[in-house]
Amino acid sequence: MSPERRALLQIHFCVLLWGFTAILGKLITLPALDLVWWRMLIVALAVLLLPRFWRHFATMPRRQALIFAGIGVLVALHWLSFYGAIKLSNASVAASCMALGPIMMAFVEPRITGRPFERREAVFGLLAIPGVLLVVGGTPVDMRLGIAIGVISVVLVSVFASLNKRYVTQGDPLVVTGLELGAGTAFLTLVALAWPGASGELTIPDGRDTTLLLSLNRDGTGSADRPSTDPVLAADGRTVAFLSFASD
Repeated sequence: MSPERRALLQIHFCVLLWGFTAILGKLITLPALDLVWWRMLIVALAVLLLPRFWRHFATMPRRQALIFAGIGVLVALHWLSFYGAIKLSNASVAASCMALGPIMMAFVEPRITGRPFERREAVFGLLAIPGVLLVVGGTPVDMRLGIAIGVISVVLVSVFASLNKRYVTQGDPLVVTGLELGAGTAFLTLVALAWPGASGELTIPDGRDTTLLLSLNRDGTGSADRPSTDPVLAADGRTVAFLSFASD
């Protein structure tokens, strides 16, 4: 099987799993900050317990490790805004906002990776806009804030996905995952401590939420986010944009 064909199959699989994350995020009763903190912590700890992580991390240049840690902060902000949009509106609205990703990627990725701008990618991205407007146009006024947060989430995912595509070849995928999620967890811990009016204490999930969190990490983070670093390298942005649009 060619690398591009394998990449396309991985992308289809990832898109399918990403659709479930919105539903699980709505079912989990934790606030968005707590949900994302627990989600990142669980996977980060699982990765940090693996000897392979430490073997490859020991050989990674400090500058490269700091770059991936910075990307991890963007990942945390993306998830925080994505699940915040779900809590403020609903899963379908938040997922619909993600359909704006291809048009964002069409403009953001060339500036970050240095590749030429492709007009066809922008055209594919524009095709998703009427569908998004159709979904969000009929939402109640009290959901509009959730829509705005969802758009911010799309901008963030476009930036960190482009940065990953630029730098991911410079590190082992497992180390990249551990650094990004570990840095994201540390960042959200500081946010919880510094949030105005917050006590700095994060909610401990009950049995139901724990089960959903573990399912979210197994089917979402562990399965979708880690392999997504490989297919983006083999498939061009126009293909990824088309598949993302077609799956929404």
